[in-house]
Amino acid sequence: MTILVAIANDSVSSAVIDTAVRLADGLDEELYVVHLVDEDTADGTAMQLRDEMRERFRDATIVATVAIEHVGRSAMRSGTRIGNELLELAADVDVRHIVMGHEPKGLAGRLREGDAAVAVIDAANVPVTIVPEGPADV
Repeated sequence: MTILVAIANDSVSSAVIDTAVRLADGLDEELYVVHLVDEDTADGTAMQLRDEMRERFRDATIVATVAIEHVGRSAMRSGTRIGNELLELAADVDVRHIVMGHEPKGLAGRLREGDAAVAVIDAANVPVTIVPEGPADV
């Protein structure tokens, strides 16, 4: 089985990876690290993030697959759509645990965009670890 790790190009991704590595080490599991994109093809930023993650795991003792996945278009708010896509990936990859970050958006942002972390927590049938955004001075 595998731990699904959702990353973005944001301030919390490094902490998400660190948390996932500790879980994988403790549970003797592999990681499936995924960056979700809206575009049909990944742009340079997404590919750079993927390559950085692959490099990070190159000499690691933990087995990690790093991928970019396309988020299908739908009428759902972007955060909700991302959460649902993660749940679909979890079912496809035989996931034992999900690790993802969370950056507060405020009420207006949650209403406008939805919240991927909340969507995953509400519907996941496996444990979910949410890594919050740390203080700005850390």
